[in-house]
Amino acid sequence: MLTVNYRSVIENDLVNYTQGIESYFRNERLTLRDKINKFIEELPKSYRELLSEHVGNTDDWIGKLVSTKVFLTHGDRENMAVSNPYKLVQMTKIFGFMVRIFILQKLGITIDKPKILK
Repeated sequence: MLTVNYRSVIENDLVNYTQGIESYFRNERLTLRDKINKFIEELPKSYRELLSEHVGNTDDWIGKLVSTKVFLTHGDRENMAVSNPYKLVQMTKIFGFMVRIFILQKLGITIDKPKILK
Protein backbone atom coordinates (compact mmCIF):
# COMPACT_ATOMS: atom_id res chain seq x y z
CA MET A 1 0.00 0.00 0.00
CA LEU A 2 2.87 2.39 0.66
CA THR A 3 4.08 2.07 -2.91
CA VAL A 4 0.57 2.66 -4.22
CA ASN A 5 0.13 5.83 -2.15
CA TYR A 6 3.60 7.38 -1.88
CA ARG A 7 6.44 8.17 -4.24
CA SER A 8 9.79 6.45 -4.05
CA VAL A 9 12.64 5.47 -6.34
CA ILE A 10 11.24 3.78 -9.45
CA GLU A 11 13.37 0.65 -8.95
CA ASN A 12 11.93 0.26 -5.44
CA ASP A 13 8.43 0.65 -6.84
CA LEU A 14 8.98 -2.20 -9.30
CA VAL A 15 10.36 -4.48 -6.60
CA ASN A 16 7.55 -3.55 -4.21
CA TYR A 17 4.81 -4.16 -6.79
CA THR A 18 6.22 -7.58 -7.65
CA GLN A 19 6.59 -8.45 -3.96
CA GLY A 20 2.97 -7.42 -3.44
CA ILE A 21 1.85 -9.78 -6.20
CA GLU A 22 4.05 -12.55 -4.76
CA SER A 23 2.53 -11.97 -1.34
CA TYR A 24 -1.05 -11.93 -2.63
CA PHE A 25 -0.57 -15.29 -4.36
CA ARG A 26 1.72 -16.68 -1.63
CA ASN A 27 -0.38 -19.80 -1.05
CA GLU A 28 -0.08 -20.87 -4.66
CA ARG A 29 2.99 -22.73 -5.83
CA LEU A 30 3.69 -20.57 -8.84
CA THR A 31 6.72 -18.76 -10.20
CA LEU A 32 6.74 -14.96 -10.10
CA ARG A 33 6.06 -14.95 -13.83
CA ASP A 34 3.01 -17.19 -13.35
CA LYS A 35 1.77 -15.06 -10.44
CA ILE A 36 1.98 -11.88 -12.51
CA ASN A 37 0.22 -13.67 -15.36
CA LYS A 38 -2.53 -14.79 -12.97
CA PHE A 39 -2.78 -11.25 -11.59
CA ILE A 40 -3.29 -9.93 -15.13
CA GLU A 41 -5.84 -12.65 -15.91
CA GLU A 42 -7.87 -11.54 -12.88
CA LEU A 43 -8.09 -7.96 -14.15
CA PRO A 44 -11.27 -6.97 -15.98
CA LYS A 45 -11.09 -7.68 -19.71
CA SER A 46 -11.12 -3.97 -20.59
CA TYR A 47 -7.94 -3.45 -18.54
CA ARG A 48 -6.23 -6.50 -20.03
CA GLU A 49 -6.98 -5.03 -23.45
CA LEU A 50 -5.70 -1.63 -22.32
CA LEU A 51 -2.51 -3.27 -21.09
CA SER A 52 -2.02 -5.02 -24.42
CA GLU A 53 -2.54 -1.74 -26.25
CA HIS A 54 0.27 -0.12 -24.27
CA VAL A 55 2.80 -2.94 -23.93
CA GLY A 56 2.14 -5.14 -26.95
CA ASN A 57 2.79 -8.78 -26.17
CA THR A 58 1.97 -9.19 -22.47
CA ASP A 59 4.07 -12.37 -22.16
CA ASP A 60 7.16 -10.47 -23.31
CA TRP A 61 6.29 -7.59 -20.97
CA ILE A 62 5.90 -9.97 -18.01
CA GLY A 63 9.27 -11.51 -18.88
CA LYS A 64 10.88 -8.07 -18.82
CA LEU A 65 9.24 -7.28 -15.47
CA VAL A 66 10.50 -10.49 -13.93
CA SER A 67 14.02 -10.24 -15.36
CA THR A 68 14.38 -6.64 -14.28
CA LYS A 69 13.08 -7.46 -10.79
CA VAL A 70 15.60 -10.31 -10.55
CA PHE A 71 18.39 -7.94 -11.55
CA LEU A 72 17.28 -5.30 -9.04
CA THR A 73 17.12 -7.79 -6.17
CA HIS A 74 20.04 -10.08 -7.04
CA GLY A 75 22.28 -7.97 -9.26
CA ASP A 76 22.47 -10.44 -12.14
CA ARG A 77 23.08 -7.93 -14.95
CA GLU A 78 22.83 -10.65 -17.62
CA ASN A 79 19.13 -10.98 -16.83
CA MET A 80 18.35 -7.27 -16.80
CA ALA A 81 15.75 -6.75 -19.50
CA VAL A 82 15.11 -3.02 -19.09
CA SER A 83 18.12 -0.80 -18.54
CA ASN A 84 16.79 2.33 -20.26
CA PRO A 85 15.55 4.61 -17.43
CA TYR A 86 12.64 5.97 -19.50
CA LYS A 87 11.43 2.46 -20.37
CA LEU A 88 11.86 1.35 -16.75
CA VAL A 89 9.70 4.24 -15.55
CA GLN A 90 7.10 3.56 -18.23
CA MET A 91 6.95 -0.18 -17.46
CA THR A 92 6.75 0.41 -13.71
CA LYS A 93 4.05 3.09 -13.99
CA ILE A 94 1.90 0.82 -16.17
CA PHE A 95 2.41 -2.04 -13.72
CA GLY A 96 1.54 0.23 -10.80
CA PHE A 97 -1.65 1.37 -12.53
CA MET A 98 -2.71 -2.26 -13.03
CA VAL A 99 -1.91 -3.04 -9.38
CA ARG A 100 -4.15 -0.15 -8.31
CA ILE A 101 -7.00 -1.41 -10.51
CA PHE A 102 -6.50 -4.92 -9.07
CA ILE A 103 -6.66 -3.63 -5.48
CA LEU A 104 -9.79 -1.58 -6.18
CA GLN A 105 -11.40 -4.58 -7.86
CA LYS A 106 -10.65 -6.79 -4.85
CA LEU A 107 -12.24 -4.13 -2.63
CA GLY A 108 -15.38 -4.28 -4.77
CA ILE A 109 -14.82 -0.93 -6.47
CA THR A 110 -15.11 -0.83 -10.23
CA ILE A 111 -13.75 1.95 -12.39
CA ASP A 112 -15.03 2.29 -15.90
CA LYS A 113 -12.12 2.30 -18.38
CA PRO A 114 -13.52 5.15 -20.52
CA LYS A 115 -13.64 7.45 -17.50
CA ILE A 116 -9.93 6.91 -16.84
CA LEU A 117 -8.96 7.64 -20.43
CA LYS A 118 -10.78 11.02 -20.57
